[in-house]
Amino acid sequence: MSNEKRSMSGFTLISTLFLLVVVSSLAAYLVNLSTAQHFSSAVSINAVRARHAALSGLEWVAYRIGNVSNTCPPIPSAMTVEGFAVTLDSCNASDILEGGVNYRLYDVTVSAQRGAFGDADYINLAIRANLRG
Repeated sequence: MSNEKRSMSGFTLISTLFLLVVVSSLAAYLVNLSTAQHFSSAVSINAVRARHAALSGLEWVAYRIGNVSNTCPPIPSAMTVEGFAVTLDSCNASDILEGGVNYRLYDVTVSAQRGAFGDADYINLAIRANLRG
């Protein structure tokens, strides 16, 4: 009977090691999956924040055109919004005659950036719009 116990104890050791390897591999996979999901969520949130920062820069340009000077602000104009560097990249004015009505159309590009290129949390988003002055 003691011979049977010895042979069975070796089999138990092999199955225990196999289960330990499988369970630890599964745990490592789940940790990697969880990390990827959290990183993806953080990037999505930062992209939305960058969009809103760029939109606020676009609103600032629209206010300057409509209420302050009726011309493009100086380029480059920069400001900081919630950690994003918002920059007016381009602003081109065109005089339009349409149906006997004259007005000025502004082609504006605003970008919002945070971090440095190559960083894991680097975000850069540009918005281009046409504004009527």
